[in-house]
Amino acid sequence: MHRRPIIRRSMRNGTLSRAGVLPDLRHRDDVQGLRAVAVLLVVLGHAGIGFMQGGYVGVDVFFVLSGFLITGILLAGTAKRGYVSFVDFYTRRAKRILPAAVLTLVVTMVAAHELLNVVRARQVVVDSVWAALFMANVRFAEQGTDYFAREQPPSAVQHYWSLSVEEQFYFVWPALLSIAVFGVALARRSRRTGRRGPALSEQALQRLLVVVVVVGAASLAWSIYSTRREPAAAYFSTLARAWELALGAALAILAVRIGRLPAVVRAACGWLGLLAVVASAVLFTSTTAFPGYAALLPTLGAALIIGAGTGDGHSRLLVGRLLELAPMRYVGDRSYAFYLWHWPVLVIAAQYAGHELSVGVNLLLLVGAFALSVVSYRFFENPIRRA
Repeated sequence: MHRRPIIRRSMRNGTLSRAGVLPDLRHRDDVQGLRAVAVLLVVLGHAGIGFMQGGYVGVDVFFVLSGFLITGILLAGTAKRGYVSFVDFYTRRAKRILPAAVLTLVVTMVAAHELLNVVRARQVVVDSVWAALFMANVRFAEQGTDYFAREQPPSAVQHYWSLSVEEQFYFVWPALLSIAVFGVALARRSRRTGRRGPALSEQALQRLLVVVVVVGAASLAWSIYSTRREPAAAYFSTLARAWELALGAALAILAVRIGRLPAVVRAACGWLGLLAVVASAVLFTSTTAFPGYAALLPTLGAALIIGAGTGDGHSRLLVGRLLELAPMRYVGDRSYAFYLWHWPVLVIAAQYAGHELSVGVNLLLLVGAFALSVVSYRFFENPIRRA
């Protein structure tokens, strides 16, 4: 399915063509399957499955996936145009993110108004405004919200914190990538005039990789430090989470080199990565100091899985064979919508009932949330994204 990229080297300036420096951006079924794993870990953990208390690590898997895919898209666009197109990037992000996010917020506010008391309904409206501005993580961090606290009912849009972290990261990442690849002056001139810059070279990618490593290392250090001092704030912090997106970005930069590894090595890495992700979901609990050091297990596991599917994907030993199964791909395609719908369905139902719901009831609610995801994905999200 995934052919080994072909390197074409220019004899004049040592630059590499798009086929030689960039990850394979064709639709990867194993990536969609990994999305399914991530969202299922999250929703089953929220449903109260006893052995899945660490299901929140699915969000970390999403962060690594996002860093890999978005950086790959940015590099591909840069290689094609000779500069980073901010208009194209943010237009694509808006069409991908906003339709489902806005629809879920509106429906959640209406449901809260109809089903909850005035205080709770007002809280949902205020929190939704923060979420709409991609600042939900800031609000919950400032409130000192404990993601796992049971004393107070959580916000029905609290899960938007992860979306806020991503968008805050991508607010600066395209500009940082442009400067790292082309330099400050050329990045500004190319953005202003729309003229092509120099070809994407090995040296440019090496500079970018250095930037990613430095940013990632600094973010990881802050994550470890802040998790010890203020764990609740660290959980929602973009600075404490940026290294997870940077890990995915590094994967995109190194994708061609990773794809040259022997298939048996990549196969072993893939299965080891899947084991790491599942183990973290099973072994971690609400008392685990997270993110910090603990987040290394699921994120590195996700990176191993993504790397295993890079390059020649025909080996029967690859974990991608499992992730590419039709049910996994189906859930993966709808994972974003499912993630958005599942939390307000669970939270509003519990607050309306006035008590914590059983696991069985929560699972039924998840079925309903997935049905909402299928409908909104088919009739709302996709038509707008493909317009």
